[in-house]
Amino acid sequence: MRRLFVLLCALFLLATAVPAAADTPPDPVPGERPPLGITWATGDPYCVYQWGENAVKAAADQLVSSGLRDAGYEYVMLGDCWQAAQRDADGKLTARAGFPSGIPALVDYVHSRGLKIGFYSGTGATTCSRQAAGSLDREDLDAQTFADWGADYLRYDTCYSVNGDAPARVKKMADALKRTGRPITLEIDDYDREQKPWLWARAAGAQVWRTYKNSTNNFGYSANSLDKQYGLDGYQGPGGWNMPGPFTFSYLDTAERQAKLGLWAVLNAPLVADMALSADTTLPAAEMSNRDIIAVQQDWAGVAGRKVRDTGWTEVWAKPMSDGSAVLVLFNRGELAAPITTSVADAGLPAASGYRVRDLWTGDETVTTGALGGTVGRHAATVLRVWPTNVAAAPRTSLTVDLPDSVPPSQPVTTTVRFTNSGSTPVTGAHLRLTAPAQWQFEGPAEATTGTVEPGATWETAVTLRPVSTATEPFKMPATVTYTTAHGSRTATASAESPLMLTPNPPYSNGLLSTQPWISTENGLGPVERDSVDNGHPFTINGKVETRGGLGAHAPSVVRYYLGGKCKQFTATVGIDDRGPNGTLGFRVLGDGVELEATGNMRHGDAAQRLVVPLTGVQVLALAVDDAGDGSADDWGDWVMPYISC
Repeated sequence: MRRLFVLLCALFLLATAVPAAADTPPDPVPGERPPLGITWATGDPYCVYQWGENAVKAAADQLVSSGLRDAGYEYVMLGDCWQAAQRDADGKLTARAGFPSGIPALVDYVHSRGLKIGFYSGTGATTCSRQAAGSLDREDLDAQTFADWGADYLRYDTCYSVNGDAPARVKKMADALKRTGRPITLEIDDYDREQKPWLWARAAGAQVWRTYKNSTNNFGYSANSLDKQYGLDGYQGPGGWNMPGPFTFSYLDTAERQAKLGLWAVLNAPLVADMALSADTTLPAAEMSNRDIIAVQQDWAGVAGRKVRDTGWTEVWAKPMSDGSAVLVLFNRGELAAPITTSVADAGLPAASGYRVRDLWTGDETVTTGALGGTVGRHAATVLRVWPTNVAAAPRTSLTVDLPDSVPPSQPVTTTVRFTNSGSTPVTGAHLRLTAPAQWQFEGPAEATTGTVEPGATWETAVTLRPVSTATEPFKMPATVTYTTAHGSRTATASAESPLMLTPNPPYSNGLLSTQPWISTENGLGPVERDSVDNGHPFTINGKVETRGGLGAHAPSVVRYYLGGKCKQFTATVGIDDRGPNGTLGFRVLGDGVELEATGNMRHGDAAQRLVVPLTGVQVLALAVDDAGDGSADDWGDWVMPYISC
């Protein structure tokens, strides 16, 4: 009997201990720091994908096996469509058929892996998908259900709020969650709406709120979401965070992933990967687990990151850190590699004899006396953390290559290569090696060597290339400098890139530029459009639909045309399209890189402007739309009747 009694006691203790051990303690203060995790099905607003518990378990397992859990990623979140359209007999939420083991078992599994779990609901009777039950008038019941399951997070959409009652509906759920006694982080998803939750979500009881209505899967939408963050830094801080959007990594290459992670970290944005809907999806742990980047995202010094420099295609973002350092992101959203100029002044750091610089993606550490610029590749970012203290390290250097805005395909081109020592100790034995682009050859040597490059000095040399035949491929010339410092041998690299000046055939005559071939175009979101804007919409300026045709652009934008010095005048009517009700932008006309005419900054609602620009002798005409320095989220611009006289 004694042995039976002991066995029964052991079994009882085991049975009661398992749930307690599996229940990961919730955050004591929801939203104290911006969350890190992954989510499933947020890109599936129509319940197309039949995903279920196996995918969620696989995600939890991968967070553990990849090391991401130990790096700080703790949430596994279920997106829309985890729940059935109908509730059970007691009126409670119930899972779809893809969760045969039941939600409590799934929660226990995720918790047993040392992770937290989140769910999805909405302010309406259904969620955004219209195919899953929402929480309208069931807030207390649903909140208690989530708490009883052991939920740690709730993403809450506002699709079917009406008459501006979203804040009140959100507050009902926030209050209901508080009454359960279980701390549950509440995220507000203003899906495809313009309710500006950053203005009211914190007061309504939420800890995270979306600040961009579209998904941020590809690079263009990610950059547009970044523009939307301009001016929102004051709405976030411990207990409440702006959410520019998650990551859908399958649409981004490595450079784009690193750029997005660095920018989101500087913004203190939640780092949440929106995964493809299959159990075998591989997380890009190499980028996501970068502890230097995570440390930036988790650090709060009282001021959020913000943009400090903007040249159209290149930007600099900066964030102060709590230890007195600062982080700078040198971001190139353009299609070609480009030099970016910045310094410790942009970082807001105090004067010092030297500054320790750490590249957060390569781990390389150098010293600078102030300059921090360099060449950044297309759709890429350099992320630097800078401390106002001098240390024993190699001097920071930069390598840049100057090229014209466009390269003639059948004429020689001369470029200047500059190698700068920004450190406090000399560089010796600098050796330059250039690689000719396809279809080009150097007129002289492709290599050069110099002696000592003193601190603050620049070594420059000019080289000329000649096309072997009429070039047809993009002009890209890699450059490398190897050199020696007191801390060993080092290498600097850069790439010179410029579009070809493709001459039209036959030559230009009088006519609309919207009907003529161009050399090249660059556009902030989507392509430059002929006779329409923003995916085929007609030009509309201040309520008037323009039917005369032209070019539709999204800042920053440049359209280049080859004129060959044969034309006399350019005319156009320009204005902000009604597709961007909050747009602020400016139009510029350039001839051979020189500004010929500019509107200055315009706001939506301003009257359209008429441009008349002389073009005598101009070889290359460029039509540019700038974002007025405040981001380009709503900046759609129309070139109506862009006409040249030749």
